[in-house]
Amino acid sequence: MKKKQMLSVALTAAMALTMLAGCGSSSSGGASSADTSAGSTAAAAETTQQAAVAETTSDSAAASSTAATTAGNTDIKGNLNLIHYLTEDNKIAALNGLVDGFQKEYPDVKVNVEAMSMDNYTDVIKLRFSTNEAPDIIFGQPKSNTDLIDNGLIMDLSDQDFVSRMSDSSKQCVTYNDKVYGIPLDQMGNVVFYNKDIFEKEGIQIPTTYDEFIEVCKKLKADGITPCAAGYTDDIAIGANWYTIYYGAKWNQAQNNAQEIMDGASFGDYPGYTEALKEWREIMQYQNSDYKTVDTARAEQMFANGDTAMIIIGTWGLGSILQDNPDGNFGGFMFPSEQKADDCMLPVNIDDCWMISQDTQNKDAALAFLEYATRSDVNAQWCSTSSQLSALEGVECDDLSAPAQDIANEIASKKTTAWASVSNFSGQYNTAYYSTLHDFVNDDSMTPEGWIKEIDDEFASARK
Repeated sequence: MKKKQMLSVALTAAMALTMLAGCGSSSSGGASSADTSAGSTAAAAETTQQAAVAETTSDSAAASSTAATTAGNTDIKGNLNLIHYLTEDNKIAALNGLVDGFQKEYPDVKVNVEAMSMDNYTDVIKLRFSTNEAPDIIFGQPKSNTDLIDNGLIMDLSDQDFVSRMSDSSKQCVTYNDKVYGIPLDQMGNVVFYNKDIFEKEGIQIPTTYDEFIEVCKKLKADGITPCAAGYTDDIAIGANWYTIYYGAKWNQAQNNAQEIMDGASFGDYPGYTEALKEWREIMQYQNSDYKTVDTARAEQMFANGDTAMIIIGTWGLGSILQDNPDGNFGGFMFPSEQKADDCMLPVNIDDCWMISQDTQNKDAALAFLEYATRSDVNAQWCSTSSQLSALEGVECDDLSAPAQDIANEIASKKTTAWASVSNFSGQYNTAYYSTLHDFVNDDSMTPEGWIKEIDDEFASARK
């Protein structure tokens, strides 16, 4: 389905309704992009990547800003170090294009791109800061890195002109203590993608309640079809499922629980965690039998190849799915986490976001990079390449795929949560959060109550 979409308009409208209802937005669950070698889908190890050169021009909406910037391009020099944990080929391609275009316009700036695994990303960033080797530009969301902000390590971007290019809902997601600390390029929803051909052959309708979803899984399994693809060896895979299941209506029961828990409350004080863990454990019965030993990329391939009927994931995974099977007949729908259709909510969040180190020695180059990245035409290219929805105002993106269109429609018509605009776990708490979620996946005997005890203990240690 090819149709020019005002993507950020639909998302802004949906998220604005969420804000009016008292919900917040955002987050990290997903990441994207592998290393720069063609066809690579494995998580990138620590490796420096260099950009080539690609053409890009600014559109009329950013003409005045571009003209002013271009006039001083030769005055901006230096080595700009950028670090990220993107793991999907389409995201890597989008980043390469962004860097290429920037270096074309700023020939005296050399951008060094370093890719890492998400699993130890936070610890490495902290180590770099402690040894005065912090990158100039850091991939990540402010509300997942409030400890860095509180320690004065992340630059306040509030006074930069390009901040006004963000949609209001996106801006809320990167605002902390009334200041803007990050620039998001796109937004995502945590959803279910499905194989339309399999659904049609099996006579299955899109489920609208949790019981209906499980009935669909039971029917598919009885007919010899693996219902859902999953691969839990990396943090991205954990987030893909957990953020979809929990951060909708269950998170909405107590929107500020992350901050309250970091302040000393127990996970057991919030029924949504227990409910979501029970659902997740049940869903695991209907995922590929090797879900403990494969990663996100493999799960995406399984779904793309028709080996499973569904995959629970963020929209950030769609680019790789379509790359694996460009002709696949796929669709998307909101994960129905509740017993009543009207109670279900779709988690919506900013996705790829960038921050600047406070003490960067390349401030002018770093700010120029974010200014360049937020130009309408540059962002449209990013979104087209990555198959994502823009986080900026009024950005038009051509050739929206059918499953992406489905999700845009779901976001525009269904209740959504914008949770990162409220609060999220950060620092050691975020590390403990993911670690214990991995334990839950790998230990079939762990109950929701057992998980709560383990993570409460981990958070108590982090508070010391």
